[in-house]
Amino acid sequence: MQDKKARHQAIHMIVSSQHVESQNDLIIELEKAGISVGQATLSRDLKQLRVSKVRMPNGRSVYAFPRESQYATMPSREELNSTKWGMEFSGNIMVVHTPPGYANVVACEIDATRSKMMLGTVAGDDTIIVVLSEGADRDAVEALMRKITRQIKQ
Repeated sequence: MQDKKARHQAIHMIVSSQHVESQNDLIIELEKAGISVGQATLSRDLKQLRVSKVRMPNGRSVYAFPRESQYATMPSREELNSTKWGMEFSGNIMVVHTPPGYANVVACEIDATRSKMMLGTVAGDDTIIVVLSEGADRDAVEALMRKITRQIKQ
């Protein structure tokens, strides 16, 4: 576990301090820091750390942590709690509206539940499309979404 913690800290330091465009570039930077990691392990680490690709104003895509996103200024905790979150349904599709920059974080949390009610997500900056399983109970889905958003707001 100690190796994983050190690796996660190194990934955080590298991604936060420079523009890393690919997993291969990140592997090279980790090797410079004395950490050897395979691509599969790095992919899992990036998912666990909620690192995602963001598009910079110059059009390049780089890795970033959700709160370091180049999309928008992240809201403060107070703004996050006062921002209206929303859910709408159309057939077996649910559209979730989040504050700017939070859709990826929320989508990762939805996917992490591995709920049989939700087949998968597609996230933008402030909107998520969730594909629901056939016959999913909307009330149960809404309850799960409220639980997820409460956890993120804390």
